[in-house]
Amino acid sequence: MIPQNLMLLPLSTPKLSIGCPILDHCLGGWDTLQLHNRISRGEWFWEDAALSPTYGNLYHASYPNLIRLEPLEDIYVHGVHDAEELIHVFGDIEAFIAIDHTRLPVKLIVIDSIAALFRSQYQTTPADLKRRSEMFFNISGTLKGLANKFGLAVVVTNQVVDFIGPHDGVNGVRLGNLESLDTSGRWVSPALGLAWAHCINSRVFLARHEQSIEVDIRTAPSTSICSQTYRTFHLVFAPNLAYASAEFVIKKEGLVGVSQ
Repeated sequence: MIPQNLMLLPLSTPKLSIGCPILDHCLGGWDTLQLHNRISRGEWFWEDAALSPTYGNLYHASYPNLIRLEPLEDIYVHGVHDAEELIHVFGDIEAFIAIDHTRLPVKLIVIDSIAALFRSQYQTTPADLKRRSEMFFNISGTLKGLANKFGLAVVVTNQVVDFIGPHDGVNGVRLGNLESLDTSGRWVSPALGLAWAHCINSRVFLARHEQSIEVDIRTAPSTSICSQTYRTFHLVFAPNLAYASAEFVIKKEGLVGVSQ
């Protein structure tokens, strides 16, 4: 990565829409993002990348032979088993993006998930922790370089671990703009710790909560208890945005924010 004078950069840069104005308002568009959750659906991000610029995509072709009725057909998947293999694949990805002029240009890279690559490869010794941190910065630097060079968006999903300890007070741990994260009745925190947190631009947390409600059915002799799912989108931190959150639902067309 080459240092740049931020005052000389264009005032506006291409943004990739989630496809929902409410959630887009929380993010302000995004280019390099970490998503840690239990309910992500990365294929919707690809569908949004195929929209017209009016709806916040990064590329649009007006040629009939480039318009796909099934945008999911243009997803390229490559499995990796460890961090070193991921670094090696980055070279192939860059070559593929640079020379592939016959297909729709690649405008989104999704890594799902970054934590899985480091689950058992490194021990907790100081030497291994140092090597792991170096690998974090290597991966994030390469991804940011690809995003900057080719004008594409990057989404990296992470995992969560149970948070053990005080949730507030002097000894509490702040996770970006939130003192703690709660999903499905559990207190959790992002995996990979502060070392990885320093490598990302923005962090989003998707939470899910189950709530029991009474439903009065006229044909039933008594009220019934039903379970209703609430999902919340949290912008935990970003360099240029304040904390924001919104409830959303999952529909056939994708993520849809709920107006308050």
